[in-house]
Amino acid sequence: MEPWVATIAFFVWIALYKTLECGGDVRAAIKAQLEGDEKHVRIAGVGYFVGIYLFKQIAPPAEIDWSCPSLSFLLLETAVGVLAYDALFYVLHRLMHAFAYRLHARHHSSGPRVNAQEVLNQSVVDASLQVLTNILVQRRGLRGPKNWLARILHNIIVTLLLTDSHADTPWRLSDMFPRLLAGAARHREHHATGGPPYQQFFGFMDAAFSPSPDDRKLK
Repeated sequence: MEPWVATIAFFVWIALYKTLECGGDVRAAIKAQLEGDEKHVRIAGVGYFVGIYLFKQIAPPAEIDWSCPSLSFLLLETAVGVLAYDALFYVLHRLMHAFAYRLHARHHSSGPRVNAQEVLNQSVVDASLQVLTNILVQRRGLRGPKNWLARILHNIIVTLLLTDSHADTPWRLSDMFPRLLAGAARHREHHATGGPPYQQFFGFMDAAFSPSPDDRKLK
């Protein structure tokens, strides 16, 4: 069920942010998506399912906690999973920029200008690494098998934050909470320069391993 949850969530978030980019004009948003080059969406889709297929060949099926958790535990386990995803992909993201940029270059092919649909402008390898990272952090929860509701909520939040970081609208969550979502708020800066921030959502990994000049002055 999770691949479908993530796919549908991506569709919803891209449609929502595209509508915001078009000033609330739903017809213009639909037209922009239908008339645009959708090749990158198909490539990302292939990478998504290739990543799942490859992982299933080498990993045993994940155990799942099917209980009904308390709200506090659900939010905590989801938050830990999202943080783990963001931290782990930060490492892969930096490695691609340093040693295998051609695997990641397609995602930067639009230059400094990004929009909601650019979140899926990826090579098959790049998309597969995103998927495998997401699967890995979902393998275990805080008390053993991860809760099924936390797994679903994780996919909804990750796809939201990925889309939010690329959207070209002032109504981004990352613009409303720039200190919390530092990586997403400055993601367009990363597309413009190819440098930090490398972290997609938050800012703790960049602060520790690739601080900005302003951060160095504070130290």
